[in-house]
Amino acid sequence: MLQRIAFIITIVTLTVLGLLSLLVYFAWDWPLELIAHFRVQYLILAVIFAIFLIILRLIGKLKNKALIIVALLIVGLNAVDVIPWYLPHSQQVTGTPGKPMRVLFFNLNIQNNQDNQIVNVIQSNRPDLALLAEVDESTFKILNINLKDTLPYTFKSPGGGLAVFSRFPFTDIKADRLNGQGNHNIIASLEVNKQQIKFIGIHPLVPITYDNFLRRNSQLAAVSDYIQKQNQPLILVGDLNTTPWSPYYRQLINKTKLYNTQLGFGLLPTWPRSSTHVRLPSWLIPLVNIPLDHCLVSQQFGVRQIYTGRNANSDHASLIIDLVLQTN
Repeated sequence: MLQRIAFIITIVTLTVLGLLSLLVYFAWDWPLELIAHFRVQYLILAVIFAIFLIILRLIGKLKNKALIIVALLIVGLNAVDVIPWYLPHSQQVTGTPGKPMRVLFFNLNIQNNQDNQIVNVIQSNRPDLALLAEVDESTFKILNINLKDTLPYTFKSPGGGLAVFSRFPFTDIKADRLNGQGNHNIIASLEVNKQQIKFIGIHPLVPITYDNFLRRNSQLAAVSDYIQKQNQPLILVGDLNTTPWSPYYRQLINKTKLYNTQLGFGLLPTWPRSSTHVRLPSWLIPLVNIPLDHCLVSQQFGVRQIYTGRNANSDHASLIIDLVLQTN
């Protein structure tokens, strides 16, 4: 009787894990797309379960070899989408002459009132270009005062709460919804190392409802169309409210030919983090942590390093990237 129950539990576990792992490739609809974001978690669960079955086989408690084969197939199905992030990437650079351009992105959370902590995160990382999301007018004024010596050029979008702070002067900057859907994007032109580059800041809506899901996808599609028309070095930064395993993220990459700066350095989950307004037990965070915040760049950029910084009472960690702009 116990063996039969154990067999049923094993079959159910493999079936659920297998379906979750396969449906990632077909998750175009809401709310099905939400399951696509936990690829790493599926891989870890599949590895643990496969090891468990192998141990049972070795001690003679499992006779059905097919179950182990299925478990290993599920491991492979998830591994092919996770392992490449940890392998060397052609855009990684080491020992390149010249100072890299440091970009910082930080979703502050609109409920976060710890302005001093936020300022400290930015100042301690010394970015050349910082994009912040969910910035209200009060925080924007405080940041302007505290960052004016190092990041004197600033701009805030009229909607969507995006604000950019730069060491480089802007030759052009605007907030644009492009297709009238979703939040404003910040679109800027600036000169770096005597080269004109395009900088785009983005923070689509959280797809927790069907309407927000459609508006997020519409905004990502509009930005993709805009990028396809550009012919200069380009940086796209923001909380995309999607992960690399969403079909909408894949569509963005395929259309724009941008690459994620995390490639070669490993995945950097930035959400969630515990804060005074998002209280989560510490044991839960590693189980649900996913990479929502991204820096995508064109092929003219190399990446020297990328890492997550402190969260300063936000539910997101900050993301810091050192880019190297290749000379013409």
